Amino acid sequence: MLKTKKIKWRRLLNELEYLYEEWGLLEDISKSASREFELYYHEYCARKAIDINKLNEDNKERLGDLYGTKPEAVSETPVTEYSGSTSMIKVDAPEEEAPPEEIEDEPGIFKKLHEDFHKLFKKLALQLHPDRIENYTSDTEHKRKLATDFSASKNALDKKDYFKLIQLAKKYNIYVPENYSLQIRWFRKERDLLRRSIEQAKATYNYKFAECETDEQKDDLVKKFIWHLFRFQA
Repeated sequence: MLKTKKIKWRRLLNELEYLYEEWGLLEDISKSASREFELYYHEYCARKAIDINKLNEDNKERLGDLYGTKPEAVSETPVTEYSGSTSMIKVDAPEEEAPPEEIEDEPGIFKKLHEDFHKLFKKLALQLHPDRIENYTSDTEHKRKLATDFSASKNALDKKDYFKLIQLAKKYNIYVPENYSLQIRWFRKERDLLRRSIEQAKATYNYKFAECETDEQKDDLVKKFIWHLFRFQA
Protein backbone atom coordinates (compact mmCIF):
# COMPACT_ATOMS: atom_id res chain seq x y z
CA MET A 1 0.00 0.00 0.00
CA LEU A 2 2.80 2.44 0.91
CA LYS A 3 4.60 1.77 -2.37
CA THR A 4 1.38 2.37 -4.31
CA LYS A 5 0.87 5.73 -2.58
CA LYS A 6 4.47 6.69 -3.22
CA ILE A 7 4.00 6.02 -6.94
CA LYS A 8 0.87 8.22 -7.00
CA TRP A 9 2.73 10.90 -5.03
CA ARG A 10 5.66 10.82 -7.45
CA ARG A 11 3.37 11.03 -10.49
CA LEU A 12 1.61 14.05 -9.01
CA LEU A 13 4.91 15.77 -8.33
CA ASN A 14 6.04 15.18 -11.91
CA GLU A 15 2.70 16.45 -13.23
CA LEU A 16 2.85 19.57 -11.06
CA GLU A 17 6.40 20.28 -12.19
CA TYR A 18 5.29 20.16 -15.81
CA LEU A 19 2.20 22.31 -15.15
CA TYR A 20 4.20 24.96 -13.26
CA GLU A 21 6.66 25.11 -16.14
CA GLU A 22 3.84 25.44 -18.66
CA TRP A 23 2.19 28.15 -16.57
CA GLY A 24 5.45 30.12 -16.41
CA LEU A 25 5.91 29.88 -20.18
CA LEU A 26 2.34 31.03 -20.77
CA GLU A 27 2.86 34.07 -18.57
CA ASP A 28 6.05 34.97 -20.46
CA ILE A 29 4.35 34.53 -23.85
CA SER A 30 1.33 36.58 -22.86
CA LYS A 31 3.48 39.34 -21.43
CA SER A 32 5.70 39.59 -24.49
CA ALA A 33 2.71 39.49 -26.85
CA SER A 34 0.69 42.12 -25.00
CA ARG A 35 2.49 45.16 -26.45
CA GLU A 36 2.48 43.66 -29.94
CA PHE A 37 -1.24 43.02 -29.67
CA GLU A 38 -1.92 46.58 -28.55
CA LEU A 39 0.11 48.07 -31.40
CA TYR A 40 -1.59 45.85 -33.95
CA TYR A 41 -5.02 46.69 -32.50
CA HIS A 42 -4.39 50.43 -32.90
CA GLU A 43 -2.90 49.93 -36.36
CA TYR A 44 -5.95 47.92 -37.44
CA CYS A 45 -8.35 50.57 -36.14
CA ALA A 46 -6.41 53.31 -37.93
CA ARG A 47 -6.45 51.26 -41.13
CA LYS A 48 -10.21 50.76 -40.89
CA ALA A 49 -10.89 54.37 -39.76
CA ILE A 50 -12.34 53.15 -36.44
CA ASP A 51 -12.50 55.84 -33.76
CA ILE A 52 -11.36 53.98 -30.64
CA ASN A 53 -11.86 56.96 -28.34
CA LYS A 54 -15.48 57.31 -29.43
CA LEU A 55 -16.10 53.58 -28.98
CA ASN A 56 -14.62 53.73 -25.49
CA GLU A 57 -16.68 56.78 -24.62
CA ASP A 58 -19.93 55.33 -25.99
CA ASN A 59 -19.44 52.00 -24.20
CA LYS A 60 -18.17 53.03 -20.79
CA GLU A 61 -20.88 51.19 -18.88
CA ARG A 62 -20.40 47.98 -20.86
CA LEU A 63 -16.62 48.13 -20.53
CA GLY A 64 -16.92 48.87 -16.83
CA ASP A 65 -19.00 45.70 -16.42
CA LEU A 66 -16.58 43.62 -18.49
CA TYR A 67 -13.52 44.80 -16.63
CA GLY A 68 -15.04 45.12 -13.20
CA THR A 69 -13.93 48.73 -12.91
CA LYS A 70 -15.54 52.14 -12.68
CA PRO A 71 -16.72 53.38 -16.10
CA GLU A 72 -14.72 56.59 -15.77
CA ALA A 73 -11.50 54.59 -15.38
CA VAL A 74 -11.98 52.67 -18.62
CA SER A 75 -10.26 55.18 -20.90
CA GLU A 76 -7.17 55.13 -18.65
CA THR A 77 -6.71 51.36 -18.79
CA PRO A 78 -4.37 50.00 -21.50
CA VAL A 79 -5.89 47.48 -23.85
CA THR A 80 -3.12 45.08 -22.85
CA GLU A 81 -4.77 44.66 -19.46
CA TYR A 82 -8.06 43.77 -21.09
CA SER A 83 -6.62 41.41 -23.66
CA GLY A 84 -4.45 39.60 -21.14
CA SER A 85 -6.98 39.18 -18.38
CA THR A 86 -7.82 35.61 -17.41
CA SER A 87 -10.92 36.65 -15.48
CA MET A 88 -12.54 39.33 -17.64
CA ILE A 89 -11.86 39.05 -21.35
CA LYS A 90 -11.49 35.70 -23.04
CA VAL A 91 -11.80 34.64 -26.65
CA ASP A 92 -13.21 31.25 -27.68
CA ALA A 93 -13.14 30.30 -24.02
CA PRO A 94 -14.61 26.99 -22.86
CA GLU A 95 -17.85 27.13 -20.94
CA GLU A 96 -17.34 28.37 -17.44
CA GLU A 97 -16.67 25.47 -15.14
CA ALA A 98 -17.28 25.26 -11.45
CA PRO A 99 -14.10 25.85 -9.47
CA PRO A 100 -12.41 22.78 -8.03
CA GLU A 101 -14.11 21.58 -4.90
CA GLU A 102 -12.56 22.77 -1.70
CA ILE A 103 -10.98 19.94 0.22
CA GLU A 104 -12.73 19.64 3.52
CA ASP A 105 -10.35 20.04 6.41
CA GLU A 106 -11.41 17.16 8.60
CA PRO A 107 -10.52 17.86 12.24
CA GLY A 108 -6.89 18.95 12.20
CA ILE A 109 -5.98 17.13 8.94
CA PHE A 110 -4.43 20.01 7.04
CA LYS A 111 -3.17 21.60 10.21
CA LYS A 112 -1.03 18.46 10.56
CA LEU A 113 0.09 18.78 6.94
CA HIS A 114 1.17 22.38 7.50
CA GLU A 115 3.02 21.40 10.65
CA ASP A 116 4.96 18.79 8.66
CA PHE A 117 5.99 21.36 6.07
CA HIS A 118 6.80 23.91 8.74
CA LYS A 119 9.33 21.40 10.10
CA LEU A 120 10.67 20.96 6.58
CA PHE A 121 11.05 24.73 6.28
CA LYS A 122 13.04 24.79 9.53
CA LYS A 123 15.43 22.21 8.11
CA LEU A 124 15.86 24.36 5.01
CA ALA A 125 16.43 27.44 7.17
CA LEU A 126 19.31 25.70 8.92
CA GLN A 127 21.11 25.60 5.58
CA LEU A 128 19.82 28.77 3.96
CA HIS A 129 19.15 31.48 6.53
CA PRO A 130 21.54 34.44 6.01
CA ASP A 131 22.58 34.35 9.68
CA ARG A 132 23.47 30.66 9.39
CA ILE A 133 25.50 30.92 6.18
CA GLU A 134 27.43 34.07 7.10
CA ASN A 135 30.32 32.25 8.77
CA TYR A 136 30.71 29.07 6.74
CA THR A 137 31.16 30.52 3.25
CA SER A 138 32.92 33.60 1.92
CA ASP A 139 31.57 33.19 -1.61
CA THR A 140 29.33 36.24 -2.06
CA GLU A 141 27.51 34.84 -5.09
CA HIS A 142 26.85 31.54 -3.30
CA LYS A 143 25.51 33.46 -0.29
CA ARG A 144 23.18 35.39 -2.57
CA LYS A 145 21.79 32.18 -4.10
CA LEU A 146 21.25 30.62 -0.69
CA ALA A 147 19.54 33.76 0.58
CA THR A 148 17.29 33.79 -2.50
CA ASP A 149 16.28 30.17 -1.87
CA PHE A 150 15.63 30.97 1.79
CA SER A 151 13.25 33.77 0.78
CA ALA A 152 11.59 31.41 -1.71
CA SER A 153 11.12 28.75 0.97
CA LYS A 154 9.65 31.26 3.43
CA ASN A 155 7.29 32.58 0.78
CA ALA A 156 6.29 29.01 -0.16
CA LEU A 157 5.46 28.16 3.45
CA ASP A 158 3.42 31.35 3.90
CA LYS A 159 1.45 30.63 0.71
CA LYS A 160 1.17 26.88 1.45
CA ASP A 161 3.02 26.17 -1.77
CA TYR A 162 4.17 22.79 -0.53
CA PHE A 163 5.30 21.67 -3.98
CA LYS A 164 7.91 24.45 -3.99
CA LEU A 165 9.12 23.43 -0.54
CA ILE A 166 9.56 19.84 -1.70
CA GLN A 167 11.52 21.03 -4.75
CA LEU A 168 13.84 23.08 -2.54
CA ALA A 169 14.26 20.18 -0.09
CA LYS A 170 15.26 17.89 -2.98
CA LYS A 171 17.74 20.52 -4.17
CA TYR A 172 19.49 20.50 -0.80
CA ASN A 173 19.11 16.76 -0.12
CA ILE A 174 16.76 17.28 2.81
CA TYR A 175 14.39 14.48 3.78
CA VAL A 176 10.72 15.14 2.94
CA PRO A 177 8.10 13.85 5.43
CA GLU A 178 6.38 10.80 3.94
CA ASN A 179 2.81 11.80 4.71
CA TYR A 180 1.70 10.62 1.29
CA SER A 181 -2.07 10.43 1.83
CA LEU A 182 -2.38 14.06 2.88
CA GLN A 183 0.09 15.33 0.32
CA ILE A 184 -1.65 13.47 -2.50
CA ARG A 185 -4.97 15.09 -1.61
CA TRP A 186 -3.38 18.53 -1.42
CA PHE A 187 -1.44 18.17 -4.67
CA ARG A 188 -4.52 16.98 -6.57
CA LYS A 189 -6.23 20.21 -5.59
CA GLU A 190 -3.19 22.22 -6.69
CA ARG A 191 -3.08 20.34 -10.00
CA ASP A 192 -6.74 21.08 -10.73
CA LEU A 193 -6.28 24.78 -9.97
CA LEU A 194 -3.23 24.95 -12.24
CA ARG A 195 -5.04 23.22 -15.09
CA ARG A 196 -7.86 25.73 -14.80
CA SER A 197 -5.48 28.69 -14.75
CA ILE A 198 -3.66 27.38 -17.82
CA GLU A 199 -6.88 26.98 -19.78
CA GLN A 200 -7.89 30.53 -18.89
CA ALA A 201 -4.49 31.90 -19.89
CA LYS A 202 -4.68 30.15 -23.25
CA ALA A 203 -8.04 31.81 -23.85
CA THR A 204 -6.78 35.39 -23.61
CA TYR A 205 -6.37 37.60 -26.66
CA ASN A 206 -2.70 38.18 -25.90
CA TYR A 207 -1.96 34.46 -26.05
CA LYS A 208 -4.14 33.96 -29.12
CA PHE A 209 -2.27 36.80 -30.80
CA ALA A 210 1.05 35.07 -30.09
CA GLU A 211 -0.33 32.00 -31.89
CA CYS A 212 -1.27 33.98 -35.03
CA GLU A 213 1.02 33.28 -37.99
CA THR A 214 -0.47 35.58 -40.65
CA ASP A 215 -1.86 39.11 -40.81
CA GLU A 216 -5.21 37.64 -41.81
CA GLN A 217 -5.34 35.66 -38.58
CA LYS A 218 -4.36 38.77 -36.62
CA ASP A 219 -7.09 40.79 -38.32
CA ASP A 220 -9.69 38.14 -37.50
CA LEU A 221 -8.60 38.15 -33.87
CA VAL A 222 -8.80 41.93 -33.60
CA LYS A 223 -12.29 41.82 -35.13
CA LYS A 224 -13.35 39.38 -32.42
CA PHE A 225 -11.79 41.60 -29.79
CA ILE A 226 -13.62 44.71 -31.02
CA TRP A 227 -16.90 42.82 -31.19
CA HIS A 228 -16.34 41.48 -27.70
CA LEU A 229 -15.61 44.96 -26.33
CA PHE A 230 -18.12 47.10 -28.20
CA ARG A 231 -20.48 44.80 -30.09
CA PHE A 232 -19.18 46.70 -33.13
CA GLN A 233 -18.69 44.93 -36.46
CA ALA A 234 -15.21 46.04 -37.56
